[in-house]
Amino acid sequence: MYPKEELESRVRRLRRWMARRDLDLCLFTSGPNMLYLSGTMESELLVVPMDGEPYLIARYAFGDEIAKERSPFHVEVYKPFFGLSRSELEEPNPFKVLVERTGDVKRVAVDFIERREMLERMRRVFRRGKKSVAVIDARQQLSRMRSIKSEYEVSLMRESASISIRALESIDISPKMSEREVANLLEFEMRRLGADGSSFPTIVASGMNSFNAHHIPTERRISEGDILLIDFGARYKGYCIDITRTYFIGTPNAEFLERYQAVLDAQLRAIDHIRGGAPFERPDIEARKILRDRGLLDYYVHSLGHGLGIEIHEEIRLLVGRRGLLEEGMVVTDEPGIYIRGWGGIRIEDTVLVGRNRGVPLTDKLPKDPDYMRR
Repeated sequence: MYPKEELESRVRRLRRWMARRDLDLCLFTSGPNMLYLSGTMESELLVVPMDGEPYLIARYAFGDEIAKERSPFHVEVYKPFFGLSRSELEEPNPFKVLVERTGDVKRVAVDFIERREMLERMRRVFRRGKKSVAVIDARQQLSRMRSIKSEYEVSLMRESASISIRALESIDISPKMSEREVANLLEFEMRRLGADGSSFPTIVASGMNSFNAHHIPTERRISEGDILLIDFGARYKGYCIDITRTYFIGTPNAEFLERYQAVLDAQLRAIDHIRGGAPFERPDIEARKILRDRGLLDYYVHSLGHGLGIEIHEEIRLLVGRRGLLEEGMVVTDEPGIYIRGWGGIRIEDTVLVGRNRGVPLTDKLPKDPDYMRR
């Protein structure tokens, strides 16, 4: 369970926005926004009124007990009845509970405005209660709120990082193991060490497969002389982390080392520019300058990074041409990479907290020595 004071702080921030928009209610369905504001996703609706305590609406036997364990807010439980015929059927509808509990409501913000069927179910119930409501989209506001992490959120992400690093350091990767075997072993270790699970499907790419930025692990066996790219991260208490390291199995050759150093220099240069007030595009541009000077810019074919937190990909993008300014407390990835067809790929990634003067890596305790046997 997240501390109640942490959740109440988030609700207060939301209510300041609600007051500016003259809103009576905010409604959130099961998902990351509900988790962020209530500490659980095991309900069908989270209701945040302008006045009064937030509460959850959960269906009987479908998460209601879990919601009570994970959230400090009241859980209103409703129980549908299916009977023996259509005439007896009472279909599950959390909006009925909502209307019964609310007074005069004129303006509502929701995070499901694109889900037409659900939106119409809500409107239909309000109309039956002789209530006509204006509906606006709450998603952008929640995205903005979630982009700035509290000290508590950062502490959870640091623990996600610690679990991830300990998991990789505890497994012994040897030639003849398959990519899939390594990925499965790493994900098991993260869970064993306390993670909820992995933040995303682990990428293990060996040899020429390292050319594929989002490679899906196969039965290919790791061999001496391979590039080995591992992109992984634990999820702890709902918060994600993202790390990539690229190794060489055996003694790295001069070509690999030269290219690896170029990517590492680009990654370190970018960290210096992940600071409050910097344009979103600045760290990416600085990384690209390094790779341009080393003759590798043509092989850097994605953004430098993205925001993350409760979701592995949140709204921020660090990319040339992207508008917006970094703010202290944001958390982003720094992951330049090069991908050369017929040779392979190199990517180095840390999760980085936006600081006042430069970025603060949360994952740099995992060494960046490309010689796997010396890690």
